[in-house]
Amino acid sequence: MIVSKRVTCASALHFCRLSASPGPGLALGALAACLGLAGSPVIAQTAASGQSSSAAPAEGQLEEVTVTARFRAEKLQETPLAITAVTGDTLAARGATDVTNLAAFVPNAVISPLGAGWGATIAASIRGVGLSDNSLSFEPGVPIYVDGVYLGRPQGAILDLLDLDRVEVLRGPQGTLFGKNAVGGTVSLISKKPTGDGHGYVDVGLGDFNRRDFRGAWDVSVVPDQLFARVSFSSKRHDGFVDVLDFECVNGAGALGAGGPGLPALGQPGVRLGSAVTKTDSRGCVVDHQGNENMQSARLALRYLATDALEVNLVGDYTLQNQEGPPDQYTSIDPNSLFPSLWNAAVSKPVFGINWDQRFLPPRNYTNYDGYTDPLTGHQFPNVNDMTEWGLANVINWTLAPTVNLKAVTAYRRFSNSFGRNSSGSPLPINYTWDTSNHRQFSEEITLTGTAVEKLDWTLGGFYYNAKDSNQGFSSLFPDLGIFAASSFDDFDTQTTKNYAAFVHGVYHFTDKLSGTVGVRYTSDKKHAVIFRQDFAGLVTIPHTPVDVSASKVSPKVSVDYQFTPDVLGYLEYSTGFRGGGFGPRPSDAFQVRSFKAEDLKTTELGIKSEWFEHRLRWNSAVFYSKYTNLQEGFNTSDPFGQPWFSTVNVGASRIYGFEAELLAEPIKGLQLQGSFGYLNYKVTDAGGPIDPTTGQSSFGVCITHADGSACVPPRSPKYTAGFSAQYTATVGSSGATLTLRGDTTYQSAVYFTDLTYTAIPGQAGYALVNGRLTWDSPGREWSVSAWGTNLTDKFYYNGKLTLQVLGFEEGNPGAPRMWGINLRRSF
Repeated sequence: MIVSKRVTCASALHFCRLSASPGPGLALGALAACLGLAGSPVIAQTAASGQSSSAAPAEGQLEEVTVTARFRAEKLQETPLAITAVTGDTLAARGATDVTNLAAFVPNAVISPLGAGWGATIAASIRGVGLSDNSLSFEPGVPIYVDGVYLGRPQGAILDLLDLDRVEVLRGPQGTLFGKNAVGGTVSLISKKPTGDGHGYVDVGLGDFNRRDFRGAWDVSVVPDQLFARVSFSSKRHDGFVDVLDFECVNGAGALGAGGPGLPALGQPGVRLGSAVTKTDSRGCVVDHQGNENMQSARLALRYLATDALEVNLVGDYTLQNQEGPPDQYTSIDPNSLFPSLWNAAVSKPVFGINWDQRFLPPRNYTNYDGYTDPLTGHQFPNVNDMTEWGLANVINWTLAPTVNLKAVTAYRRFSNSFGRNSSGSPLPINYTWDTSNHRQFSEEITLTGTAVEKLDWTLGGFYYNAKDSNQGFSSLFPDLGIFAASSFDDFDTQTTKNYAAFVHGVYHFTDKLSGTVGVRYTSDKKHAVIFRQDFAGLVTIPHTPVDVSASKVSPKVSVDYQFTPDVLGYLEYSTGFRGGGFGPRPSDAFQVRSFKAEDLKTTELGIKSEWFEHRLRWNSAVFYSKYTNLQEGFNTSDPFGQPWFSTVNVGASRIYGFEAELLAEPIKGLQLQGSFGYLNYKVTDAGGPIDPTTGQSSFGVCITHADGSACVPPRSPKYTAGFSAQYTATVGSSGATLTLRGDTTYQSAVYFTDLTYTAIPGQAGYALVNGRLTWDSPGREWSVSAWGTNLTDKFYYNGKLTLQVLGFEEGNPGAPRMWGINLRRSF
């Protein structure tokens, strides 16, 4: 069920995320604890439970949903925002285990892994605004928050949905309260707090692809009525579903030729590629896999009730990921493109005796011919996607006066992600990359909330963020071609980001029915990066070159809402947000080291929230119109020196409008129906220059017309998204045991993954996915057994594609095939 228990005044500050300077959160907590400061018990959360609470609904009625998106506890149906709230129980019922599963609940949202070559990176887009890159130079368009802590990078954000109380997804710009980068919306994960009740659970799962899942939690009282602890853990393992094949094993001995005469002028002898397997190899023609899962996560939460007015929560989490590369499959190889044709003639044929061409397209879905050793240099580009990530957060809720509350969030996080990629789909050394990305961030967030003159709910806040990022690796692109300044090189980029902000937000209740909201935020954002490139021969092609970008932004918000009846709320809202600037992420020479500026989004939204038929049906919907300016658009071309140039520039503007609806109903006892629908119309109104009707390209080469006639299509922005779920629970016999049957289906229409796609159809045609689950619960719910299946129709689809026309290839990231499993859960 999409419900969230009613939270208290303390937990109402759960998302308060702003502070004036680093460090005071910890100091305030320590000072308050030492002085034993007390006040009126405005913290309505019970010390024993620590969880949100709500009155049980009358039989057949929907349970009330409470959210904290405006930094105070409010009923979902009385909050004038486009927001989807999902409880931890609902996540479990749908089998959602990581952040990429959340899009199934949200209209106009696409959330998926970014794919091969991008590491452990999430691609999140809401209302046509998102990000499809992992470079440290880019900012997310839909940031992730964990217990109010902002995650500064989409890399490292494919988080396990571990021991959550609920998830809140806000749609549309949230710049006033959530700050920089909250332009498409936000995703907030709220964890369960320790209660000291001694309860917990253990869940074991088995399934195909050698699946072995294990997760659990335990809540304990350390000091009765004062100090509580909750430990939770998760381990997820399954084998990869993409087979890496040996080319000669599949196509016969000699299929890779006998090698060529070599390049004597360069001292390069001929190379015979041959086979990597023998006739007695037990692996057959499958030499490796991609797309497996091997992730372990743990979380420890401590909750200290210092006084009736002061609560301190200290949380630590750790994630270890040791996986093969993400799934990868090649959809297009064009040997007649400029660089492939030159490389075939100058290198591939003389050295290897064969050309790179369509013979290396996969023989069937979920396969490729990748190799991970450069036969020219011997460099290894391992088939791995490994990551370690950990964080600490201290959250203080302090009642300063009967109507004034303070929340301070002090947090430190870091991750390291190493990953390799072969972008040729063959053992030929067309394009290999190896990267290690490191990130560490410190944030301090302080908010004050209160009520004045009985009608004004006010919030004041400040925010500080400091992050240090680096990316180090090496790359090989058409080696020995001789026309690139650095076709095979080492790279090392570093970046420091500093962000300060302050905001004020107020809701004035003119009458019991009419309210108005005004808010504004000031943000100062600065980045300093240093870029370095050196080829394998030792020649420095880009010396340590600095690039700076900064922005000062004011993000206002105004809205008015009216409670037409106790069950119908209407609102009109104007909100704004911006995404920070950066630098061109992959320069080939010093000429290409250039910055781009921040982009801006302004949205007007009209919405309604309603319940009908004695609270048996909930219908929420919204229409919106957005103006998107200074867009950060990427395109590939060549610079004046003939080097391939993957550039990012600020161009023109777009307008976006759409419609969203969400439905929840319990028409009869035991039956629950849930649905969502999104419509999105995105149009580039100014591509940065006049568009040539012959080529479809603007003067900057950014806007192109695709082979199917579509022009200026934004990435990851389907026109239609929809979801529908049905769940029925019946009592089995007289024992009180229950049997629950659940079905979920999601749909998205055709989508492009980059605005450079040049295939005959969109990057992914429209498709639907169907999942199912059958669960038996014992009379006291101590035991449960679930049998489940995902992608029951075994639909083949792509989560993303990387299209580089200038380099002559397109590779896609297949979604998972049909999978099934069985879970046994013991609650205590």
